[in-house]
Amino acid sequence: MRFTRDQVDFWGYAALFSLFLGTFSIFGTLNAVSPGAASGAMLLWLGVTWLGAGLTLLHLRRLPLPGTLLMLLGLMPYGYFAWLYLTGAPMVGAFSYFYKFSSLLLFPVVYLWCQRRSDARIEGTLMLLATVLAVRVLVAFAVPGLFPGRAGNGQAALWDDVTIYERIGPMARVFYPGVALQFFALIVSVERALTRQEGMRLEVARAALFLCALLFTLTRGFLLTAAALVALYVAVRWLTTHVSQRRRVRLLTGLTLLGLGGAVVIATTPAGMAVTRLAEQYAGQERFSLDGTNIDWRAEQAQLAFTLIQTPEQRWLGVGTNVTIPEDIKAPNPWETTGELHYSFHSVQWTFGYVGLNLLIWGGLALPLLSALRWRLRSPLALALLTTLAFIAVIGSYTIVFTNADWNFMLVTCGAFLLSRAQQAEQTHRWFRAPPPTRHSGPLPGTLLEPYD
Repeated sequence: MRFTRDQVDFWGYAALFSLFLGTFSIFGTLNAVSPGAASGAMLLWLGVTWLGAGLTLLHLRRLPLPGTLLMLLGLMPYGYFAWLYLTGAPMVGAFSYFYKFSSLLLFPVVYLWCQRRSDARIEGTLMLLATVLAVRVLVAFAVPGLFPGRAGNGQAALWDDVTIYERIGPMARVFYPGVALQFFALIVSVERALTRQEGMRLEVARAALFLCALLFTLTRGFLLTAAALVALYVAVRWLTTHVSQRRRVRLLTGLTLLGLGGAVVIATTPAGMAVTRLAEQYAGQERFSLDGTNIDWRAEQAQLAFTLIQTPEQRWLGVGTNVTIPEDIKAPNPWETTGELHYSFHSVQWTFGYVGLNLLIWGGLALPLLSALRWRLRSPLALALLTTLAFIAVIGSYTIVFTNADWNFMLVTCGAFLLSRAQQAEQTHRWFRAPPPTRHSGPLPGTLLEPYD
């Protein structure tokens, strides 16, 4: 069997990106089989990251300012590690930030990939990874016996170590790497169902698959934010695209019939009693209410963490990657500590100070957004990634995001794509706006053109 260069390119990048998105849980599976092999594989992962970033920087003429800022943030854990090593300070947890911020160092690779690949190829690669991940989540939710938890914690043996797998009553909560990727895939499927002439049923089914993958996290903030942003996206696209009247009628009629049919089934069959009993069973569950206890606990955690900042240096550069606080504030256990805050912006500020927080906000969020708005990027993929960037920013305000490699990879992907397309728009604008050379005017500044005879 022979593979074309195009096929190798597609599957090669899909395999590389899957390592950062946790699509196949390679490291979690290796850790269940042999912890030593898992550690070696993760070191190899870091080596691939550095090698890819270094080789790509040699090919790029220039790296956009936001990418430079993100790479500087990705390098800050190495600076702290060197400082702790030289001063002989404890380095507990310092090494883990190499992996948490590894995606930030991959920015040059993703940026060059976005520059040299079409929107269709980029979308296809990400949708492939999202589909595999969604199917894996569906299997874990429907057949929990395939993913038994390890003794002493709620994590599943065949999943990455950032995954939470626990029971909420009779239901399983599957909290997995790649949530931002699932949201992006949901937006793309909604876009296709709205605008494409063929395959609407398939795209509606795919959208349902990605929606289920988000639902299985049993995370209220994810679902509320996703619902609000998807509704906003649909409203914008409904008003700004040339969606045929027939397509609009079909979508509205289909959704209305599904809603009415579900209501009739619940009201006129024994299923209604089952739904009522299920609702009563979950009425007291924190996952299914707007109870603010968990949010209050996160605020108390952040308040405790910031009491450790004592000097101006710590305000600007943070407390460092080796400082931890008790996981349970009200009942501290010296064996259960954390170096991360659930308020992810606060977490970056606490660990890396105002410097790290500004690198994140400007490099990862503000400058890519401003570039997209300045050049009015209107392609469907640009809008989908722009909405995903907004999703990441909102979720990061209240839960752990920017200290996970998979969230950081989607942050890098959104920024790299928007910046690459903004640069292409800028070059096109300059080409159309460049004045024609005049006779006997001499060479243009910065060129090797000779004057006309």
